[in-house]
Amino acid sequence: MASTQYSTFGLTLRMMLVTMLVFGIVASVLGLILVYAGFSGSGSILVWIIISFAFLLVQWYIGPWIIKWSTKAKEVKEGELPEIRAILAKYAGIAGIPVPKLYIVDNPYPNAFAFGRTQGSSAIAVHTGLLRMLGTDEIEAVIAHEIGHIKHRDVLVMTFAGALPILLYYAFIIFFGGKDNNGQSSFLTTIIGANVASFLGQLIVLAISRTREYYADEFSAYATANPKALMMALTRISYANAVPQAQAQNKTMNSFYIASPSSGERSTINEIALMLGRGSSFAEILEKENGKGSLTELLMTHPLTVKRLERLYALGKAS
Repeated sequence: MASTQYSTFGLTLRMMLVTMLVFGIVASVLGLILVYAGFSGSGSILVWIIISFAFLLVQWYIGPWIIKWSTKAKEVKEGELPEIRAILAKYAGIAGIPVPKLYIVDNPYPNAFAFGRTQGSSAIAVHTGLLRMLGTDEIEAVIAHEIGHIKHRDVLVMTFAGALPILLYYAFIIFFGGKDNNGQSSFLTTIIGANVASFLGQLIVLAISRTREYYADEFSAYATANPKALMMALTRISYANAVPQAQAQNKTMNSFYIASPSSGERSTINEIALMLGRGSSFAEILEKENGKGSLTELLMTHPLTVKRLERLYALGKAS
């Protein structure tokens, strides 16, 4: 128990540092823009920055309604799914947050996601496919993962981080506007450069998203004291959702799901599932799959499944 408490403290400390880094980067870029604009009189650009931030805030505010509408999630009534409610209450208590509302999504593919504006208004939705395909320990591990997202305030952090590409876009226009031979601004050069800067910002946001998935995995592992349950759940979920029919469904929700495998890692996921079916241990699987990666991960909201399994396996050995 002592090692688990120490590890949880370390996880909390790292989460605080990462959050401070994200806020620091965004605040620094915004500060530079405001200082520069104050001296240059770039009022129109500031107006667009304000509009962009206002759009992000509106998106954050109406996000839960959009998610419920797009997924057809229905709130579970009092007295229904008592076992799942008990799991929610258990891990919310461990995380020290209010018990989230519970929603059910009539979807045959196993998955789950957390949403909401704040810890107090958060909810967790589970697919009917997840309840049918996973065992109790695996469902607990998945719910603990989603509780981890709420504990770490990931919706707020990712909303704030989402401003980075916008800020970098306008920062490039202000500071590095292209000039032609006559010293005049080159519209084409400026727009291309601004879009490149925005794309690099988006890569940073995706990297933050993948990091926060790792942190939610770690919280699940420590809260349940059973990393193998989440490993098995991720394998089952990734295998079921790697098929083209599953990937074609509601792509706008991919960043919210506990697992969102890319088509590029389908063969790896299938191989892992086959080895488990033949009775191979995770140690044997990870030894064979060690080092597998892909540049496409840079464009993914979630880490490659095999990397998540490697981290969870290491946590299990350390506990």
